[in-house]
Amino acid sequence: MSMVGELNKELESLNEKHEIEISAIISRSGVPIAWNIPDDSQIETFSTLSATILGASEVVYSSLGRDPPMRIVIESNNGLLMASSLGSKALIAIFAMNADADKLTAALSGAVDNVKEVLANEQGKL
Repeated sequence: MSMVGELNKELESLNEKHEIEISAIISRSGVPIAWNIPDDSQIETFSTLSATILGASEVVYSSLGRDPPMRIVIESNNGLLMASSLGSKALIAIFAMNADADKLTAALSGAVDNVKEVLANEQGKL
């Protein structure tokens, strides 16, 4: 299976297990790499803005002399957005309606580990 195929499989599993509406692996420049989203027409906006939000939060922490955040969490009455770094080249972002932040944090942490493993295996093949 291709790397993108493995990443899509991981995102599909994540969405199904945790009732996540949108999940994506995104380059740091905001280009979608793999995604699971009901309407593909929204992927560009979701990817670009998720990368921007995570990048901006890292700049804030850096300017304060702090380690970068492990994840960002944005909550509203209508949903929860989380994004986490996958290293210097990519990030993962998820969006869920009516979600429990603690449960999604644990789910996102597990997905980060799984995706990093897929990415590491791909680099090992190069």
